[in-house]
Amino acid sequence: MVRFNHKLISFAGALALCSGALADEIVVQNDSLTNGSTAAICPCFAGGEEAAVWLTSPCDGNIVGIQIFWRSLLGGQPVSLEEAIIIYQGGTFPNPGPVKDEFLAPALQDGGLNEFRYEDENQTIPISVPVSAGEEFVVSLAFFNSNNTNPSLPSIASDASGCQSGKNAVKVNGVFWANACTLGVSGDWVIRAIIECGGEPVGAACLPDGSCMDGLTEAQTIDLGGAWNGAGSDCSGVQCLGACYIPATEQCLQFDAATCDLVGGIWGGPGTTDCVNPCPADLNGDGNLDFFDVSAFLTAYNQMNPLADFNDDGEYNFFDVSAFLTAYNSGCP
Repeated sequence: MVRFNHKLISFAGALALCSGALADEIVVQNDSLTNGSTAAICPCFAGGEEAAVWLTSPCDGNIVGIQIFWRSLLGGQPVSLEEAIIIYQGGTFPNPGPVKDEFLAPALQDGGLNEFRYEDENQTIPISVPVSAGEEFVVSLAFFNSNNTNPSLPSIASDASGCQSGKNAVKVNGVFWANACTLGVSGDWVIRAIIECGGEPVGAACLPDGSCMDGLTEAQTIDLGGAWNGAGSDCSGVQCLGACYIPATEQCLQFDAATCDLVGGIWGGPGTTDCVNPCPADLNGDGNLDFFDVSAFLTAYNQMNPLADFNDDGEYNFFDVSAFLTAYNSGCP
């Protein structure tokens, strides 16, 4: 293996190549590559080396497909027969656990996302590797052909969004495993698993107190009053943000619960985007309800200032006075 010298290239529509995940299946991935985004080709592997990703299953089910992005700088290279696609148990990063299954001699077509659904070249044995909800597993591409001597040769690609530590590894010289990020890889390897779920998918849930819990279904998250982050998500990659109303500045910002509390704000809960003023009758924003707020309301009312349109109907009448008095009598929390 040589140093990871990446070639950046923008892929417009290339992700459509050989991709056919069904609507009832979940594609699990670390990378953020999409049509039209930029990826980094890495013609930096020797035969016997591997590029691997750590993934987490969102449900009890089976891995039924693997996707690998394979591309040369200029395109048009012949099909590459590589050593194997290997699925390992999670192990301890950067070392995978025991092999769960492997598929020999995958044929990789230059130009985009290659999808593999069968263990054999005759397409008679469908891939079916059992996984359980929350299980971490590793998917690896083992190279047969060296591409580190010719930068025009096709190879695996990574996204250009930064390399997530603990998610990407390389089997250097076919002997020992290393963190790909420390080797200079600029992003996450575009290696994905397609999982057919036998049960309801699980993911990371942001709870009302601002904490995060892994392994919950969407229904369980809703029952707890939280915000679900999608199938296969985990708390290590989630920020539990929500609307934070700051009375001192009357701003509505996106913060986590701890930051909102630190700046003297009132947190609206995970996933919220709109702030609700908890004390709308405090018109001068000093945290107290007193004569000055009544005076501010009357002034705004006489001037037909929107501040006095307490029922938001665009008119200024008795109903606004009544709404203000109700809010005033309710006090501030």
